[in-house]
Amino acid sequence: MEITHRPVAAPFAPVRCAAAALLLAAAATACSSAPATEGSANSAATPGTVTGSLEQWQSAVCRGDSATASDTRHTVAGSTCVPHDGDGVVNFDHFESEPSMQSTLSWQPSTYVAHAVVDDRPLAIWTPSGEAEDLEPLKEFGFTLAAYESPALAQPAGDLPAAVSSADVVTIPPNEYGYVVVQTAGGETQCLVDTGYVGCETDGMNWAQHVDGSGPYHGVRINADGTGSWVDGNLGVPEAVTLGDRTYRAMGWTIVSSPSGMRFTNDKTGHGGIVSVQKVQTF
Repeated sequence: MEITHRPVAAPFAPVRCAAAALLLAAAATACSSAPATEGSANSAATPGTVTGSLEQWQSAVCRGDSATASDTRHTVAGSTCVPHDGDGVVNFDHFESEPSMQSTLSWQPSTYVAHAVVDDRPLAIWTPSGEAEDLEPLKEFGFTLAAYESPALAQPAGDLPAAVSSADVVTIPPNEYGYVVVQTAGGETQCLVDTGYVGCETDGMNWAQHVDGSGPYHGVRINADGTGSWVDGNLGVPEAVTLGDRTYRAMGWTIVSSPSGMRFTNDKTGHGGIVSVQKVQTF
């Protein structure tokens, strides 16, 4: 089995400590590779070699008594483990495809990743909390650690919107998965609302363009502090609640909906963003 290590492409969950979890027990040592440049997962590849097997990689980063099954979407197999320092998790996910992996990683606020291709499908060894030191032992096998970074939105504007009165506000309860999904009356823009961020997507063609000229982004993430990033992929979420021309509250966010779009304000920070099919503006 040949394992080719290559960088994650620019975007849009973990490992049971046993090689059988990802069907890679027979992974060969001294495998051909092209590791990502140190620093950013969006960097160009440089020649190199990855050695060892999945079982050895797991042993290097996982605490032996802490493995659980993966719940990451769009994987053919995977599991998660607690690293040796006991803080956070390290995910070993064998994704169905490159776009599936990109969609998952780009929605994380801060991610470090080591990437390989196994059986023609991407394998990502990654930390959702951005703790690069948890993956440091993989360097001895030839992996290069890279920060997965989505293109940032423009810096938030200085002025915050006026506070919304609590009167006549409709509360939207979370769905069975623990979050809320809303969309504009016309369905042009759909957003997933979670406690720490809002993720939106549109089929429109007016959002920021990819630097490589491949077209506009169709996804965006807005964090509770008013920062945000453009992302690729799709939310893959269940049916959305269609909003009328009024004010809503969900998951610690106040949502003001109008024909021109939706304004999301985090109730704790006062920051958020305005999302429409024409543009996205954080504040």
